[in-house]
Amino acid sequence: MKYIQFKLLLLLLLTCTFFSCEKQLNVFPTNKLVDGNVIIDLKSAETVLNGVYYNFANVGLDYSSLESVRWVSVNEILPSELSGSLAYSYGQDGFMNMVYRNSNQVLASKWRYGYNMVNAANGFLKNVEPVSNIPAERKKQMIGEAKFLRAFANTDLLLYFGHYYDVNSKYGIILRDEFVSAENVKLPRSTVAAAYDAILKDLDDAIAALPLLNTQIHYANVWVAKMLKARVLINRGSAGDYTQVVNLTEDIIQNSNFLLEPNLKDLFHVKGFTSKEVMLSLQPFPVDNWKFYLNNTSVDYYVTPSLKDLLAKDPRQTWMYKDAANINGILPSVTKYYSGPAIKPVKTALACNSYAFRLTEAYLMQAEAIALLGSDLSGAKARLKTILSCAGITDFSAVDDATTPEAMQLLVVQEVRKNFLAESGLDWFAMRRLPFKTLQLLRPNIKSVFSLTLPIPIAEINANDLIEQNPVD
Repeated sequence: MKYIQFKLLLLLLLTCTFFSCEKQLNVFPTNKLVDGNVIIDLKSAETVLNGVYYNFANVGLDYSSLESVRWVSVNEILPSELSGSLAYSYGQDGFMNMVYRNSNQVLASKWRYGYNMVNAANGFLKNVEPVSNIPAERKKQMIGEAKFLRAFANTDLLLYFGHYYDVNSKYGIILRDEFVSAENVKLPRSTVAAAYDAILKDLDDAIAALPLLNTQIHYANVWVAKMLKARVLINRGSAGDYTQVVNLTEDIIQNSNFLLEPNLKDLFHVKGFTSKEVMLSLQPFPVDNWKFYLNNTSVDYYVTPSLKDLLAKDPRQTWMYKDAANINGILPSVTKYYSGPAIKPVKTALACNSYAFRLTEAYLMQAEAIALLGSDLSGAKARLKTILSCAGITDFSAVDDATTPEAMQLLVVQEVRKNFLAESGLDWFAMRRLPFKTLQLLRPNIKSVFSLTLPIPIAEINANDLIEQNPVD
């Protein structure tokens, strides 16, 4: 395979169940058609846009060749492994001990995930632009959705494969704004600064175009675009970024219609997507078993002793993991999404749900940004206490005793690790923002700052001689 091929995966018979019957259409795009004249009207435009969302959800075949939402594989397990909270049940795979191999298939999947989404968004944007018979406001919104999804993909690529922490670095990502063809497949990496600029430009365009609420919680709205912008800025950490994060998250908290779930457990075990806290979700197929199989049937990944220690005095320890069996014996499996018996598990209604954005992130991101600004910590403490209360915690002495920005940031990051275990990658992103010596205490396998960046897959390096590999320790 000379280069990574990008497909727009869309099965029309399943569109109604995955998203909404309102958006089931009669066009079946292939990767060739997406680059051609497939968009001719509103219906065909909505079909192709659904294809971009399919890439966002990482839809693919499970072990039984059934279509499945595989978000868990690229956005839940991997980052929590990197953060030291999950471990592979069948030996070292290179992520828990941070001995990365650029031939690893998980790396290749993560790389493809980002660029499949970018390519699908570019195909949509290219072909919707000249179509004149789509109502102007609807067309504007769809373009905003595609730009949000492209920004999400590029953010994901930058935070995993680029030197996101150094805005002056040459080790950015491949910025693609055209549908991939044989003529333009080989491109060099951008600078980190250029990557951030492109992402923020897409997000600003999306914020100007997206509705306050979309037709379904599985589609983007203005508030998730603002949240993603805050997520980008807190990781860039340039002058003025933390202040913007505080302002963006305050806007979300005060002005959106989303509300914190008073009992966090209810969100995952009872309410699911009906919870007012959920801002953007991933709807599994009715026959979807992928996430349930990985977490609860086969227990491919288990909760590490370090995370169990972190949860030792936390009420969440009673429901976020439970001892279960796999072929290697009894292991603590992730039951955050699963309310049934851990031994001989039976799939429950919400076991395969995934959540891309929820309101808790705004509270914790704001608390961390206040700490990083080094200003009055009272606002950060108030936000953190609110989230701890929703988790069932009543003893706030550790928060009250935090007197330095560094101590406050560490408390917030540790709460992110617990709250967002195996969810959307926030645990790994937050840990990396800690002072490096503090991070090494939590993750001794980190040798240097180069450990924070994954290597570009070897297949891509071999196919594209314009790409320079990331430095190694």
